[in-house]
Amino acid sequence: MGILAQEMKRLAQQAGGSHKTVHDRIKLAQRFCERLVLAQNVQIRRVGQLKARHIEGYVRERLAQGITKRSLQNEMAAVRCILKQAGRDRLAQSERLNNRSLGLSGTSRNGTKLAITAEHYRDVLETARVKDPGMAAALELSRLMGLRSQEAVQSAQSLRTWKQSLERGDTRLTVVFGTKGGRPRETIILDAVAVRKALDNALVVAEDRHGRLIDKPDLKSAMKYWHSQAARLGLTGAYSPHSLRYAWAQDAIRHYLAQGFCEKEALAMTAMDLGHGDGRGRYVAQVYGRRDTY
Repeated sequence: MGILAQEMKRLAQQAGGSHKTVHDRIKLAQRFCERLVLAQNVQIRRVGQLKARHIEGYVRERLAQGITKRSLQNEMAAVRCILKQAGRDRLAQSERLNNRSLGLSGTSRNGTKLAITAEHYRDVLETARVKDPGMAAALELSRLMGLRSQEAVQSAQSLRTWKQSLERGDTRLTVVFGTKGGRPRETIILDAVAVRKALDNALVVAEDRHGRLIDKPDLKSAMKYWHSQAARLGLTGAYSPHSLRYAWAQDAIRHYLAQGFCEKEALAMTAMDLGHGDGRGRYVAQVYGRRDTY
């Protein structure tokens, strides 16, 4: 790794954020440095030597490769973050490097996924139960609790705790393992009967698999298995595993509206259930559900 790449990696780590955010930022820094040398033949050793034209050239090359504007907006956010961490605020805020000047404006944050339909979900679950009961149990918990993929894979660690919460009559369950940034969150129980049944089933499966639903020795191999099996079950494209979470989010919004909350309140509360925070209600509306879906 070159001196520039080492410095950018260090700055990417120092800028902070969730584990995934930092990981993605480091990957971007490494790719950025590689492309500077290979595509532009730029031989610099310090972030302090970076110029606007170097970043403009990187963006032009990525666009030519067919990378979407939305993805490049995220990459540029990471680049600006690294520049600011290095004290290059002036360059980070340069007019030449805003999204409009770079040709990255005009994109939408509307979600690219769809909430899984009841029929599709039923077909996927039935097939999964035959092929791998543990996979089926994790998918069912994801749909009933709005779990992210990693949360579903690691859910076996919380099954007994969740069952105890249900038995106490709690209206919310605490999600601890696999959360984004390692931040625990509480999610509302929309259907206590269905959740209890799913938990009982998952506990039976986990007892036969050394306390796991996905019977793999480590998280990395478990996640790889989850994604490959999900695709084989038909959870691809717009109906990726995340579509289960989309469907749950729309159920949650409808639940809060039925309780008498206004739309803004329902979106804010659903955002908190999903682990996004109450300030991201508009984001939830854009990404997880349109008005015609709840």
